[in-house]
Amino acid sequence: MATGQVTFSDVDTSDTHTLSVSAAATYGTASVDPDGTWHYTVSDSGAVDALAVGEHLADSFTVQVDDHNGGVVTQVVSIDIVGTNDAPFAADDTSASPGAIAATEKSGTLNGSGGNNGSGNVLTNDSDVDSASLAVSAIHTGGAEGVGTAGSLGVGLVGAHGTLTIAANGSYTYVVNENDLTVQALNTGGSTTDTFNYTVSDGSLTDTAVLTVTINGANDAPVGANDTSASAGAIAATEKSGTLNGSGGNNGSGNVLTNDSDVDSASLTVSSIRTGGAEGSGTAGLLGVGLVGTHGTLTIAANGSYTYVVNENDLTVQALNAGGSTTDTFNYTVSDGSLTDTAVLTVTINGANDAPVIDLNGGLAGTSTSLSYTTGSAATAIAPSGTVADVDSVDFNGGSLTVAFTVNGTSADQLTIQNQGTGLGQIGTSGSNVTYGGTTIGTFTGGTNGTNLVVTFNANATQAAAQALEDHIRYSNATSATTTKTVTYTLVDGDGGTDTGTATATINVTGGDTTVPTVVISHDNSGAKQTITFTFSEAVSGFDINDIALVGATATAGTFVHVGIDGTGHDIYTLDVTKPVGSGAHTVQVVSSGTGTSSWTDIAGNPGVGTPAFTLPAGTAGEPINLALTDPSHEGALITVTVKDVPSGWTIDGATHNADGSWTVQTNDLRQLTVTTPVEFTGAAVLDVQLTWTNADGTTGSASIADNVEAYAPGSPIFAWSGDDVLTGSSGNDLFVFSQPIGADTVHNFDAAADQIDLIGYNGLADFADLQTHIADDANGNAVIALGDGQSITLDGVHSGALTASNFVFDQTPVVNNPGTMTIGDGALLPLSGTINNSGVISLDSTGGETLLQIIQHGVTLQGGGQILLSDSTANVISGTGPDVTLVNVDNTISGAGQLGGGMLSLDNQGTIIASGANALVIDTGGSVVTNSGILEATGSGGLTITGGLANSGMLLANGGDIVIHGQVTGDGDATIGNLSKLEFGSASSTDVTFAHDAAGTLQLDDSFDFSGSIAGITNDDKVNLEDILFGTGTSAAYQADLDGAGGTLTVTDGTHNATLHLLGVYDAHSFTLADDGTGRTVVQVSDFVM
Repeated sequence: MATGQVTFSDVDTSDTHTLSVSAAATYGTASVDPDGTWHYTVSDSGAVDALAVGEHLADSFTVQVDDHNGGVVTQVVSIDIVGTNDAPFAADDTSASPGAIAATEKSGTLNGSGGNNGSGNVLTNDSDVDSASLAVSAIHTGGAEGVGTAGSLGVGLVGAHGTLTIAANGSYTYVVNENDLTVQALNTGGSTTDTFNYTVSDGSLTDTAVLTVTINGANDAPVGANDTSASAGAIAATEKSGTLNGSGGNNGSGNVLTNDSDVDSASLTVSSIRTGGAEGSGTAGLLGVGLVGTHGTLTIAANGSYTYVVNENDLTVQALNAGGSTTDTFNYTVSDGSLTDTAVLTVTINGANDAPVIDLNGGLAGTSTSLSYTTGSAATAIAPSGTVADVDSVDFNGGSLTVAFTVNGTSADQLTIQNQGTGLGQIGTSGSNVTYGGTTIGTFTGGTNGTNLVVTFNANATQAAAQALEDHIRYSNATSATTTKTVTYTLVDGDGGTDTGTATATINVTGGDTTVPTVVISHDNSGAKQTITFTFSEAVSGFDINDIALVGATATAGTFVHVGIDGTGHDIYTLDVTKPVGSGAHTVQVVSSGTGTSSWTDIAGNPGVGTPAFTLPAGTAGEPINLALTDPSHEGALITVTVKDVPSGWTIDGATHNADGSWTVQTNDLRQLTVTTPVEFTGAAVLDVQLTWTNADGTTGSASIADNVEAYAPGSPIFAWSGDDVLTGSSGNDLFVFSQPIGADTVHNFDAAADQIDLIGYNGLADFADLQTHIADDANGNAVIALGDGQSITLDGVHSGALTASNFVFDQTPVVNNPGTMTIGDGALLPLSGTINNSGVISLDSTGGETLLQIIQHGVTLQGGGQILLSDSTANVISGTGPDVTLVNVDNTISGAGQLGGGMLSLDNQGTIIASGANALVIDTGGSVVTNSGILEATGSGGLTITGGLANSGMLLANGGDIVIHGQVTGDGDATIGNLSKLEFGSASSTDVTFAHDAAGTLQLDDSFDFSGSIAGITNDDKVNLEDILFGTGTSAAYQADLDGAGGTLTVTDGTHNATLHLLGVYDAHSFTLADDGTGRTVVQVSDFVM
């Protein structure tokens, strides 16, 4: 503001004066006070503001003085306006200011595409009225002017979401921070801002304004992270375990989007799926539809959830065991609606223990089979075409195979492992060890007498070994009635799980058993305490201690024991008894079923036949033989003795011969009763002795005794059997033969001056000096020879002092001459040993009772060209007292039916053995191999059965009857099949076989793989049954002729098992046909041939 004084004068002093501005100022406002003081205020605008420092601008206004009397004067007041510097004006800036560009974040995967920096010039809209030269002098972060973090011009200043670089000329660049979460969260259409404040200067004065940078959003691509079955929320797949993948297991599952992300979108989806771990390649699938991978099928939804189903048939999966795993890979595309990313999903498949697979008929797991079996026939393979597999284990170490009867099994059922040998691919047994190709693969227990057959495997038990074992487990039953049995095979793989493979076999047993069971009694002769053994001909039911009658002995409580079925099908029981030492013989008898309360039977229900009460008298034909009777009353009472079934010509000495053929006598000294046979009779017969007496209390006592009488030809040795026996000397010089073992024996009518005793098989007794310490008199003055183990010989009426060395021989071979007929009657027993010169006939005449020719130590050499005739009965038995007793048949003919060996005899046949009966002739030598250099022939419908092995250098003739050999046949012998007969080899065989002319015969090979013999003479009437070759669509035959044209090789296979047959004759590839034998096995026949 400027002030001054206007001066004026008026002569009229009385006038009043008024001052006013009559002409206004141009660049300001002027006023005047009454006293003439003027005031001038510059208006800062327009030209005034435009004045620079030192510039002048003239302005003026006029002051008027009015004296109110008409006098008016004016005065111009001049003003000089001098310019000064005006401050600049800074206007706030945005990305919308003229020339400015908003920033845009980068888009795409990992901010890899697009985007732009923000830019502009903050001075564009700033001004200074008196200066055109403005500059930015300072920069700060934030929207509060003059505060915030200070930056430097030309140097990036980090703001909230990016970095601003501003120059003095006002130009700026804004670089977005692409890692800033707020920025990354922006999507297309979204934005955020960053603020800075800057100072503008005109050189001396300044102003401050705010720059607001806009950051526009862009679509960031989603990020697909690789997934595994270990990812959050995911579950690995597990294969199923158990039989046929029938248990356990689970699908893999999860969600692939769980670990995927998109910074600016929460709406992610799976848009595509492919197989394999290479992103973007592989077989494409559809969402929601199963995509087959390497080991299973993946189904994935748009929301990322997936399910993986294991391919349980995949070999890699099946090979997994518990603790093992494999993986399957897929690659998927994740999308946010416009942008995508690809990641890999790796699914883990965990292994589980797959159950082993066992089948019995060459089919699928658990396939059953059936076997048709005839009671008493050879042990037969149940499942010769079975297979075994385990997809996740190479062996069965620690596992087992159990074969058990689960329906209708009985104690007569026998399960055995065929002992093929130790060759390549062969199953063998040695003790409790099982071998395959000679290498032990485990041990076995049970199988006999209906028990489970259990084989425990070791690490050598490969799948091939277990399969071979399965194929060579055999069934037999000597006594079963017609029935159907079920056998279950249970295979455990030993891999630590509980999974098993099972399969069942049906055994259709044809019995027709009408043979009554019988029993033989023996004991161990251990003095006062003895163990009695009851050996039944077959398995029995219902037999107990009440079926046993004892005289002169007492049963020991708690000692009645069922031992079980032995390897030959005999059912064995034992009982311990006590009798007074020196009291003489006692009797033991099994009561026949139906007598009193006795009701024991065989498995087929046939009632059992008991035993006689054996007190065995033996003597010389034509002379008195003591009947070996003892007083059952124990009171010396008068006893009435009635003897029945006395053969014609026999005499009960001192008795009355009754009209009905029986003999009766009364006596109070039974020990003196004798029987005299005709001098021409040689052999044994059983007398029915009935005893009655009156007891002291007035009651009637009775007893029944089956009295076995043995009569030897004059001059023949007199033999003691292996139990308690009573022998009687003749008037001549007698040789009494006692072979280990015997019982408590008594000899009547021993002549110390002429008779001898032959002791055979007693170790430590080589001469009379050895024996003397064993001889002493009993209380009655009778010499007793104590041989140990309860074995003794009492010489009735002879003092020990009368005995000399001349009365004894040791291990001398007895000689028996039989030019006539030696007869062993029904139910009777006759012991023999040594050399038998049989030019006559030895007949066993059983009609149902067990009739026994007992071969005692050390066996019999049978010579002289005679015959042994067995009646047509299974109860005829030629047996030994132990497996080391041998029957050597040099030149005799043994024919008929029954049992030869009974499991207790070795056989060397150099003569002829003919099975000629309607009942079978069974050769059972226990564990020894039958030796045959002679002829083994079957002419009767009952056939010939050899239960064990055969060393054959002779001839086998199936001539009207079948021959079945259970064991291995070795040697260079031959065989002929004729007359509608069958020859069956149950195991390996090297025998050459010839079909006779018009034989219409059958050769049955239960183990055709191990048949190494030749086959000759086969025509279209004959057939070869291959029991281990399954018949089906895969069964085929191929023939290769030999170069010399004399024969060729026929190979038959079912795809799993092979048979190689060596044929003699002229054939071609079209000569053979294959057929089903009715049980699923293969039959080979010739359709056309040239001999």
